[in-house]
Amino acid sequence: MSLLYKPSKPLSRGQMAALLAMLMTIMPFSIDAYLPALLDIAAGLNADIHQVEKSLSSFMLGVAAGQLIGGSLSDIKGRRNIALGGLSVYVLASAALVFVQTADQLLVWRMVQALGAGMSAVVAGAVVRDNYQGREAAKMFALIGIIVMTAPLIAPLFGSLLHSLAGWRSIFAFLFAYAALVVFLLYRFLPQFKAAEPITKTQLLHIGTRYRSVFSNRAALGFLFYQAASFSSMIVFLSESPFVYMKLYGLSQHQYAFAFACNIITMMSFNRLTAFGLNRGWESRHLLLAGISVQFFANTSLLATVLWLKQPALWLALPLLMCSVGAQGLIAANTQALFMGNFKPEIGGSANAVLMASQSLIASSVGFAVTWLHNGSMTVMAACMFACSIIGGSLLWHCSRHQLRKKAAANVI
Repeated sequence: MSLLYKPSKPLSRGQMAALLAMLMTIMPFSIDAYLPALLDIAAGLNADIHQVEKSLSSFMLGVAAGQLIGGSLSDIKGRRNIALGGLSVYVLASAALVFVQTADQLLVWRMVQALGAGMSAVVAGAVVRDNYQGREAAKMFALIGIIVMTAPLIAPLFGSLLHSLAGWRSIFAFLFAYAALVVFLLYRFLPQFKAAEPITKTQLLHIGTRYRSVFSNRAALGFLFYQAASFSSMIVFLSESPFVYMKLYGLSQHQYAFAFACNIITMMSFNRLTAFGLNRGWESRHLLLAGISVQFFANTSLLATVLWLKQPALWLALPLLMCSVGAQGLIAANTQALFMGNFKPEIGGSANAVLMASQSLIASSVGFAVTWLHNGSMTVMAACMFACSIIGGSLLWHCSRHQLRKKAAANVI
């Protein structure tokens, strides 16, 4: 494959992994860095906290749209062009967010920001596939994953520090500067293998055909629904956690950041368990069932204690929330592997875009519902997290139980 753009100084494998990781970490930084400041953002915009909480859901809605658009267009216009175009949108929106004056402006510009983030981030996996094969590709994904997993751990701490030093608007100023740096680095170092093509009616029809193929595979949809439900449970926590931890439990911004970091440490631990098991021949379906069990137990126990005690002690609530959110380390990779195993490589890009966009769209809808139901207690959070486990588990069993019961051949299309 001939290069259409070749950097004057090509990156090593480690440098390329770092560059793509910087691109992918824009997403967790955008979500997690501003969480400690939500209460002050609400106060600064003279808005109710539940209005500002909707900015997380509007962000996920924009991400879903961006992933669908970016995943499809990158096959036509080239990875580099779409990554740079999406990040340019993100930079513009981040600049606007520094100066917002109302909650409505916050919601709109967060959605635009997310559109750009979704368009650019979904390209990273395709860039790896374009440039690396076999074991080298697997090594790249592993190296990128190690770097990316640190972002949700440090983002709340860094956001809290920025907020305490220069106010909540400095968080969006940082996102602007960080994204602008990534734009420069991508422009300077990311190669382009594919020439941009005009978008034709035939290409649009092919995109529609691939998406219909994905949605017609019932077994795959079970894994899609459960990943979306599990992710929605985490989004419920993210939406409500600033209010619960800082308002109900009285934690400071820094204490909230450390409490939030506990969830990420648990997730990283479960992620390492997944890697450990897969390296020793454990099946993804068994690891997924373990993750489902952990999350279901945590969400059920949390709801029971909230209904019984109204507001359980922090030492009781925190470990349950850690297990619920941390179970993503067992669930996400294995649902994605089992979902993607139902499709041929030719439509793998479209299948992955459908998975990620559906996850974001469903999670944003659940997030909006939670902010609408917000009643000043922990009950809504606990009940919605429990509902996500029940609904997701039911749909998974209904659609994909044959793949979960035995090592059956997938209905590959």
